[in-house]
Amino acid sequence: MKGKKVSANFALFIISFLVFITVLVFALLLFLSYENMHNSLVIETEEDTSVACRSLASDIEALTFGSGEPVVFTQDNDGSGNFELTKIVERYITAEIYRDYGAVYIIDEDGLVLLRNVYVENDDAIRTYYSDNGRLYIKDENVMELIGQEGDDLKTFAEDEGSYVTAIAGKHIQNTEYFVVVKKVETAKETVREYVENIFRPAVIALVSAVVLYALFVWLSLKPVRNISEVIKRVAEGDYTARVDAKYTNENDYSNFSVSSEFDEMGATVNNMIESLQNQEKDREIFISSVAHDIRTPLTSINGFVTAMLDGTISDEDRPKYLNLIKQQVGRIKALVTSMTEASSLSHVNRELMEEFNVSDMINDVIENLETQFADKDIHVIKSLDPGPGIIAYGEPAELARVINNIVTNAIKFTPAGGTIKISTETDKKQRKIFITVEDSGPGIEESKRKRIFESFYKGDPSRKQEGFGLGLYICKQILLGHRQTIVCEEGTELGGAKFVFSFPYPPEEI
Repeated sequence: MKGKKVSANFALFIISFLVFITVLVFALLLFLSYENMHNSLVIETEEDTSVACRSLASDIEALTFGSGEPVVFTQDNDGSGNFELTKIVERYITAEIYRDYGAVYIIDEDGLVLLRNVYVENDDAIRTYYSDNGRLYIKDENVMELIGQEGDDLKTFAEDEGSYVTAIAGKHIQNTEYFVVVKKVETAKETVREYVENIFRPAVIALVSAVVLYALFVWLSLKPVRNISEVIKRVAEGDYTARVDAKYTNENDYSNFSVSSEFDEMGATVNNMIESLQNQEKDREIFISSVAHDIRTPLTSINGFVTAMLDGTISDEDRPKYLNLIKQQVGRIKALVTSMTEASSLSHVNRELMEEFNVSDMINDVIENLETQFADKDIHVIKSLDPGPGIIAYGEPAELARVINNIVTNAIKFTPAGGTIKISTETDKKQRKIFITVEDSGPGIEESKRKRIFESFYKGDPSRKQEGFGLGLYICKQILLGHRQTIVCEEGTELGGAKFVFSFPYPPEEI
């Protein structure tokens, strides 16, 4: 099943979809990078709070160590406890060096705040309330959970609330019944600012620039494709004067912004194709005119002869003579129709008819069959045939012999009386081909016409009354194409005329 081709709009949709996916993935990467930075802030805040809590607990333990009896801090509105030690610890935790620690509390097992960091401006940062007797209690469930656990191990808790990060650390103070609680709140504003300035803004600028440059690049690179498409559309509508812009056919023209040289080759190929179609259209018009003339003339004769026989102008005794004339005219029409129909089917090789044959023997047979034509023009034939074993070819012998016959007959037609025709062969074991060359001493073929002589219905000089319909070389090319071989017309011959070089294939290699 043949693959389906997509339209330009669908191709544009695919490109847009890919760009959208790229932007989406890019946005996802930006989001993940922000999450990574935010998580780093959470971890860093938790670690800082843990270090602060451990350090404070250790320092307070050093202050209270060696008292000889359990330490009791003086509570608000309560005269019990060690007033002097309480003031020392209070001065310690409110010192300037501990400002960055966050909210610092010394609490008992019931959550009663005994001492606190006066530098904390917002007590709501750690949820508290005043009881009826004026005492301050911590009502943060996370804090109560921390102090409610037995043991001296450091307990930490971190909470991410989007706009800020809260970390709590609690540790039992040895030799007392109290706990140190440190709660630090870090806003995410600094992280967001750093992320926007260092990652998000440069990334978005880079993405937008990349998308704009990509769109501009695609638009510029597709200009030759759009031009080629427009030209092909015009040709399809019958305008054979349309041509791809010259700057899209020259790979050395750097003003076209082509993606690769393939677009330039495509443009040049399209122009050559259009020129070929235009030439074929002209040749077809000439051919149709010629065919109409070639058919009309014998039909006029046939009509006249038949009319004369019907009205009695031609006697019964003369009828055989005119019937033979009618037969000749019908044969002429048949030959024309045969040439037209077989030219379209010769590129299809019948594999059952392919066999090995000797190329030298085939050439000798062709020359022998054309001996009368050589003699009529006193043409000298030079043969330079490879006698080696590699001269064995493989294909349809009748069709390949026809190629040799057509090329040699064509050389005879254009070689002047007393001229020379040279036929030579050369084997190429690497390419597994036999190359046959036919040269003549005729006027040769102009360079501008060499590429066109293998086109159907083409005649080098349509004004000359040459025999045939311009299909001889076209038929040769089609036969050789069916055998996957080539034929070219080269310049620079020893005899000064035309030079045709074509190839026959080697027999297939045995497996």
